[in-house]
Amino acid sequence: MAQPSAELTLQRIDSGLHPTVWRLGSADVAGHSFVVLEDGSAAAGDVSVSGPALLWLGTAIGRRLRVEAGTTGYAGWVAQDFFGRALAEASPVAALGVTGQRILELPLPPARPGEIDVIATLAAMLHELRRPQAGSPIVIAAQFRILLVALLRLTGPVGAELAGIGANARFLERFRELVEANFRTHWPVTRYAETIGISPDRLHSLCTRRLGRTPKALIAERLAREAGLGLERSTLSIEQLSYALGFRDPAHFSHFFKRMIGISPGAFRRRMTGTNRLSASPANFADWP
Repeated sequence: MAQPSAELTLQRIDSGLHPTVWRLGSADVAGHSFVVLEDGSAAAGDVSVSGPALLWLGTAIGRRLRVEAGTTGYAGWVAQDFFGRALAEASPVAALGVTGQRILELPLPPARPGEIDVIATLAAMLHELRRPQAGSPIVIAAQFRILLVALLRLTGPVGAELAGIGANARFLERFRELVEANFRTHWPVTRYAETIGISPDRLHSLCTRRLGRTPKALIAERLAREAGLGLERSTLSIEQLSYALGFRDPAHFSHFFKRMIGISPGAFRRRMTGTNRLSASPANFADWP
């Protein structure tokens, strides 16, 4: 298995003569699992698939995959944050954000000349994961977005389904994707609204009516959560973390964090090393109301 970070894993399936069991993703981090079978069959819970096929398992934590003997293909998992950034940075596939929670079982036709070759895309991604070099993160992210485009094309009627959920729900979904991609750069609310194509007042109204908080509050909560995770899990100093999260100076970061969480970054980090663990803001969009 290749795993350069906690954000994405990809494994080559080659089960040989005996069935095998694979774990897709982290045991405690929400993400999106997917399986592409060239041949053979596999099952995740009560969902089974036979190749050639693409199985998108949606949001899952520690999902297990049983692969039958002789099966070949790929098994992957991507963290919610990575998935959100991929959608936000490639607006034509943003519609997939609405279907991210679903399970999709799709036949995988042979790639014709000029069309997306899903198997080749995954092979290229796995090569970069196993042999990282300059620019590998860029290549991996680009290949994953190509996979999302293939998923979008294979789903076909998804666009019609999305039309039925209403414009307001689509605007909120797009806002969430954009927040995930840009909260570290401290976009103002007006820029989010302009990118979505609605007025700031309408975005404010949508968020307060449907989510119970203003757009500014939701963006701040996402930033505070990332700060809390950084203090808990990373070895960066508070100063380094403040710059990594887009703050101009550590004092500004400390003031923001104390206002959002109630204690200073240093006190938060010390407490997280003890038995009393704090919960910061929502970890991902699934935690929003």
